[in-house]
Amino acid sequence: MYRAVLRALEPYLFRGPGEFDPSTRGVYSSAYSLLAPSPSTVAGAIATTFRYVDTSSMEWDAAYLVALRGAKLRGPYLKRGPIYYVENRINGIFLRLDDVQDYSIIRRKQLYGEVSEEKELEKEEGKFVKRGFVPEKLPVVGIGLRMRTDMRKIADEEGGLIYTVSFIDYLSGRDVDIDTTIEFDIISEEMKVGRHIVRLGGEGRVSMLEILEVDDYIYRIPEDANLLYVLSPILYETGIGFMEKLKEDLKEAGEIKVYGKVELLGAGYSEIRRRRKPIYQALLPGSVISLEKSIEGGKIYEEGIGIGREMGFGSVIPIKVIGG
Repeated sequence: MYRAVLRALEPYLFRGPGEFDPSTRGVYSSAYSLLAPSPSTVAGAIATTFRYVDTSSMEWDAAYLVALRGAKLRGPYLKRGPIYYVENRINGIFLRLDDVQDYSIIRRKQLYGEVSEEKELEKEEGKFVKRGFVPEKLPVVGIGLRMRTDMRKIADEEGGLIYTVSFIDYLSGRDVDIDTTIEFDIISEEMKVGRHIVRLGGEGRVSMLEILEVDDYIYRIPEDANLLYVLSPILYETGIGFMEKLKEDLKEAGEIKVYGKVELLGAGYSEIRRRRKPIYQALLPGSVISLEKSIEGGKIYEEGIGIGREMGFGSVIPIKVIGG
């Protein structure tokens, strides 16, 4: 098995929802960064290290599968020094990876009405937040932003359009000397290892990408699981019942309950087709799925759930609760 390691070198813009073009937004445009890059962003960065393949006639998810030569991504994980974290978009933090099991158990208790007092819940949540990590936000205000020319956003000082960008900064203040990386497990029979400079995080920013051969996954996967922590957004098409589709994909698990949040989420922008990818319903990272029956941990981790699972969407961390 392999691992993709992206070293943080500067503040990044991992685009949140919303248009960032004055031609559609008017005289004031803004963009903000999510805590972590989307799987498609990282898949695209990895794909640039391979020989070019024409995927212009393919749907976006199939195109990534071809570009990645059949490799599957699972993540993202953030590593700061020796400690791994995972995105929790519900609470707006990076949750320590070694807290994921306890966090998921608390959410399961909420689902089944087993939390006796609100104060108990607040106390437990406070522990996770205190042990977690929240990167600094770096606001940038500029004048001028012309509509795309050759896939670039460029200044238009004569037009005087105002824009703001809120970057995410993993290395601010005291954290500047902490080695910080964004990592994905790669499921592939064979990949070429090595280091590459890749574009990442918008506005011409870069990162050092290293592909490593490893012996284990980042998280120790249990043999079977009855809880799933949502590591990256689980996507389904709009216009269908999200829970019905999720139950269909997890039918072997019997009845399921979900703690979390579903939002509309775009899959990004296609530079080849020069248009936005589709909008999907997304169960956000930090959500927890409780299963009536245990399922195979390794299988659900490697396969994922929903649309775009090959490139890393629908990644989940399987958890085994004794007696659950």
